[in-house]
Amino acid sequence: MKRLVVKLGLTVMALGTLGGVVAPSISASAAKKPTINNTDLKRYYKSAKSKTAFYFKTYKSGGKTGSMLILGDFGSKPNVKYGVPTSTKLSKNRQTLTTKYKLIQFKTANKKTTTSLTKKTYTFKLTKKSSNKFTAKIAGTKANRHLATTGKTYTYTRTKTSPAAAYSKKYARPVLYKEYMKAFSSLSAAQQKKFANQYADSGVKTMTNNFNYKVK
Repeated sequence: MKRLVVKLGLTVMALGTLGGVVAPSISASAAKKPTINNTDLKRYYKSAKSKTAFYFKTYKSGGKTGSMLILGDFGSKPNVKYGVPTSTKLSKNRQTLTTKYKLIQFKTANKKTTTSLTKKTYTFKLTKKSSNKFTAKIAGTKANRHLATTGKTYTYTRTKTSPAAAYSKKYARPVLYKEYMKAFSSLSAAQQKKFANQYADSGVKTMTNNFNYKVK
């Protein structure tokens, strides 16, 4: 991870406090309209309908502080995307957080993996509807879905624990199993099922670990 930090310069703001923009509590006068606070930025967001989940990860590496936006897509094309927030802005009514970010690209050539940031800057808005309910939009094709300001709006539930393991098993595994059954169609029925289960289980573990990214 240190190499990734150095190469991409992941030294943007620590979203845990948004540079002091977000107050840690809600005032009594604003109690009727839930507002985004610091705790919200330290939680996971999951949507069963969209089969996606995301969260902001703040970390320290090599004496530097950085942040990442991690999106897990557990749908028809299971994958995990990593983004680097470049700016954040809280609306005047403190109910919507607008985040601009660039995606991290991984390219492998000659058994070596290199990383770079997309030239395109993406934007998405996280709007608080109640203490644990938020909305955000997902755009893109099945293989390239991402958080955006266009696309379909989904309701996300805020949670303290990562939904990756449960979502990978419930949504991603059936997709992976089906794909591997096709990949091993030349084998006997018993071998086909054996290897499809083996690789699907491995895929679930990989999805979970990739979403629950740990800085090394």
